[in-house]
Amino acid sequence: MYKDYTIKAKVSSGKALEDKLRQLNSRFLGVDLQTDTYFEVENGKLKLREGTIENLITHYERTHDGDAEKTTVFRYDVNPTKTEIEKLKSAHRQIGIIKKERKIYLVDHIKIHIDKLPNGDEFIELEAIDRENQFSDEELKQQCLDLQHKLGISESELVQTGYLK
Repeated sequence: MYKDYTIKAKVSSGKALEDKLRQLNSRFLGVDLQTDTYFEVENGKLKLREGTIENLITHYERTHDGDAEKTTVFRYDVNPTKTEIEKLKSAHRQIGIIKKERKIYLVDHIKIHIDKLPNGDEFIELEAIDRENQFSDEELKQQCLDLQHKLGISESELVQTGYLK
């Protein structure tokens, strides 16, 4: 069981947001250097993430729900084996690669990413995650929106999630 609501915003200063996250008593999990490889699928996104902290294969679809996006997850395999990765690469055509530096924080069960792309652009992503069916969709969405407001992220800064269009 996995569900989440996500908000992503392009920001001018990741550092300022990190200061606000510290004020909220967030837990810093570390800096992950990630390479995301995307593969062609009929619906949603199929992604291989290879990082220094997070490694996974995930197939998901995000749908707009007001200012947040609801994620429907079809596959979520953490720490895939070399065999699983080879099988993925042989079964699907690669359509893009995104590299980024990701700082990962937690505020309760909400995962916060501050991403820096090679071109210097910075983004923040808020993911209100529920792996145990503790929250309704509306509660997750509201938790995401509440953290957006606490961090001072304006609606004009919001962007669609995902770097590969």
